[in-house]
Amino acid sequence: MEFNVRDLDNDLCYRLLTGGVLPRPIAWVSTQSLEGVANLAPFSFFNVASVTPPVLAFSLLRRPDGSEKDTLANIRATGEFVVHVVRRTQIEAMNLSCGNYASEVDEFDLAGLEKTLAYTVKVPVIADAAIRYECRLQQLLELGNQPGAGCLVLGEVLHVHVADALWHEGRIDGEMLDAVGKLAGDAYTFTRDSFALPRP
Repeated sequence: MEFNVRDLDNDLCYRLLTGGVLPRPIAWVSTQSLEGVANLAPFSFFNVASVTPPVLAFSLLRRPDGSEKDTLANIRATGEFVVHVVRRTQIEAMNLSCGNYASEVDEFDLAGLEKTLAYTVKVPVIADAAIRYECRLQQLLELGNQPGAGCLVLGEVLHVHVADALWHEGRIDGEMLDAVGKLAGDAYTFTRDSFALPRP
């Protein structure tokens, strides 16, 4: 099969991209509005962008009507956000938080998650998160303003929280973390099926 992307509608293009670029890590991002309303939402267009300086990158797509999501509006307003890693035990709560809710809805409350204070930013965080990255906005890269257009968010990591049980011999124990990855459509995967391959 060959596809000329100029001939595709948004839905088919989305399926071709997300069906082949996988598994994708999930950034479970918390933000807060200027009015103090907390927001929590998962995004699977996510990765590490730099180590020096430490920068995480994730992208949000505009809604079908072309409007931007609350997460992006809050980041624009405050310049702060926190990325949490989704674990197997948090799948249901993560799924609850991904709905298209009104801006006054607090997804922490909706998903039954306890909040606590971050160390370096004013954004609330998931109290029992195993790993979280507190970030300050470094740059926004707008990729369009039409439905489905992305906005790439680059955030400098100011503080990292790692649960004590996950820290072994100077590194995070990925198997114990038991993180969740995103596949196509409504499908997810776990990260325990791993192997080692020394570099040449």
